[in-house]
Amino acid sequence: MSAPAVAPPLSAVLVVGVIVVIACACGAVAAICDLDLRRIGPRGRRPRLLERQKDIAAGLGWPWGRWITLRLACVALGLGIAAITGITLLYVVGPIAGWEATGFALSGVAAGRRLRMERAFLGQLRTLRDRMAVSNQSLDTALQEIARSPSAELAHILEPLGRGGSTVAGCVEMGLRARSPLVEQAAAVLIWARSRSSDFLIHTIDGVLVPVGEAQLAVQEEHMAILTQQRAVTVAMSALLVAMLAVVLRVGSLRAYYQTLVGQIILLLVFALFAVLVSLLGWIVRVRPWTRWDLPRLAEEQERLGG
Repeated sequence: MSAPAVAPPLSAVLVVGVIVVIACACGAVAAICDLDLRRIGPRGRRPRLLERQKDIAAGLGWPWGRWITLRLACVALGLGIAAITGITLLYVVGPIAGWEATGFALSGVAAGRRLRMERAFLGQLRTLRDRMAVSNQSLDTALQEIARSPSAELAHILEPLGRGGSTVAGCVEMGLRARSPLVEQAAAVLIWARSRSSDFLIHTIDGVLVPVGEAQLAVQEEHMAILTQQRAVTVAMSALLVAMLAVVLRVGSLRAYYQTLVGQIILLLVFALFAVLVSLLGWIVRVRPWTRWDLPRLAEEQERLGG
């Protein structure tokens, strides 16, 4: 007498369960990455995730290629750990964890470096104002002299202005290199104010750029303090999960169990729950992006208008 055929229903339940868990994990990862699905559509807008990666690379002062190479190396490390443990699930979770852990670990460093750069840039705006008001220098001359002896934080972004040539093109490249709302705003004002008088630009720096920049930096410093605490909690949770996983996988019988389908589903549930907890922690404070400027288009408009 043959045994009852229960394999197909059981397999179907397992497959549906895995799909549901993977969908929950993908939603949690999207929340962690701050992926705005409304920006990915037929309008041709680039996903915010890609822009976020470029912002981190610019904050670190790294070329885009170096940042992507580092993240791909961490993905390869995740695959290597999966190959060592022999757990099939880790071939999926390992690369994702390697990719996200790199961004999480260095995003705080990039934000701190960008904050120092913006603080130094605000000081250079005051220097620009003094050169124009006290020394009666023109905008182009003052910018070139400031760019020739920048601080370490500003050397990369001010380098286009120190080369000479078109000041408008230098301001555009400065904003593109910085990828900072504060620097982009200042670059937009400098491009627009070249067709105005020096007194107008001096009053704009005193009445708009410096006060607004100080307010932006104050808000960013407050967010940095809160996000630092959130990162500390997330690091503690991650360290605990990794330590528990390492201890479990050192036992041969447990490692053999987690290599089975049921064991891998349990691991998937654990990883999905961890991702949900991290995403909920990130929802406590959501740092909304500042207004960004399309500097190339602004420069084209000013050139068309004869500015």
